[in-house]
Formats: sequence, structure tokens, C-alpha cells
Amino acid sequence: MRSLRVNLVVDKVVVEGPGLISVIMKGRNLKTLAAEGGQFFSWRFLTRGHFLMSHPYSLSAAPTDKHLRITIKDLGDHSRATRHIKPGTRVFVEGPYGAFTAGRATQPHLVMVGGGVGITPIRAMMEEFKSGVQMDVFYRVSKKEELILKDELDYLEKNSNGLTRVHYLVGSRKEFPMDAEFIKAYAPRAADSDFYICGPEALVETVRKAAADLGVPKNRFHDEDFAFHPVQGG
Repeated sequence: MRSLRVNLVVDKVVVEGPGLISVIMKGRNLKTLAAEGGQFFSWRFLTRGHFLMSHPYSLSAAPTDKHLRITIKDLGDHSRATRHIKPGTRVFVEGPYGAFTAGRATQPHLVMVGGGVGITPIRAMMEEFKSGVQMDVFYRVSKKEELILKDELDYLEKNSNGLTRVHYLVGSRKEFPMDAEFIKAYAPRAADSDFYICGPEALVETVRKAAADLGVPKNRFHDEDFAFHPVQGG
């Protein structure tokens, strides 16, 4: 009954871009959920059209004791209807799930890849790594209009003392092949890095092969597939 204990409600809904919204929720003692950036919950909004359905969405910002945020792409009736949810709507959650977290990293350098809305768990993790960790963040979209959370990514890069570099890859697969040679050109230390990726399956498999070609062992390749691995506690 965690949802009752934290009294989670919708605070506001923000339009991030065409077909993309963020839902910001507020509650109390949210740290008792033991959530980390990169994880996801199964969300149920207690309002007409949503009451009987729960859906998995990743956190799109590092969780705090008072707020949680998810960012949703319009992929169908449920995600499209989410933009009409009103502030004050109660929210039930199950989770957190997933091992796509900063704690999995073993190296002082990271290669992080987000494809489309897959950038959201990447962004949520960026503030949670140990001090001094260097990261190259690759954000892959087909067109400029698909970029989301860019202001936040730019802010994190600007205030990282040179430790974070965000590479916006806007265009076709042919322009940005994401193979080993391409990644190494942007991130010379890629072979000695932990890889984190969330995005379409084709992109994940392309980057998986690139990491293998670079000699990155499997235990340093982390991808989010929304598998339900519950975290104990609370």
C-alpha cells in the first residue's frame, strides 16, 4: 500500500513538444519508495479512462522526496489521453522496477545513448553518478522537433565542469551509424566505459554490437527493456 502512504497526486502536466508531455506528481515521503533515476514504475491515474489501466513509464528526472516526473510520448489512446489528466488526480504506483541505475557503473567513464523518448531514463540518471564520473551522452532522433528535455541536458552539460558532453545526433542512421568507429570518434575512452542505452530495439542492438566490437564486456553494457525486476524495501 505504498501509494496510500505517499499520497501521490498529479501536480501539473507540461507539454514538452509535439506529442510529448511530462506529468509531474507530488507526494510525501517519496524517498520511502527507494526509487532511483533510470528506474520505472507501473502508473495508474485514478480518473476516467485511466482507472482500469496501469502502464510502465520511466522517471524522467531524478526523484526527490516531494516530486516524481515521467515524460510520455503519444503512442496510442492511453498516452494521448494522459495530456488531459488534471492536477489533483490521485496516482497509484507499483515499483520501482529495473536495474538500469547509476549503481551498476564500474568505470569512471560512461557512454550513454538515448533514442527518441528513450532519453528520459538517461536524463534521470545523469545527476546520480558519483562525483568525477565522465560521460558522453548520445541523443539520437530523426528530426529536431523530436528533441525533448534539451534545456535540461544543456544545463547539466554546462554545469559539469567539462565532465559531461551531450552529442545531439539529428538525422538518419546513415549519417549517424552508431558503430564502434563512430562512437569512438566522439568518445575516445569508449572501450574502457560502461554503456547505458534506452531506445528502439534496432538502436539497442546496433550499439550492443558496437560495444562488443570495442571489447566492452557484457557486464558493462546496461539496457532498459522494462523487465519487471522489483526493488525490495518500503
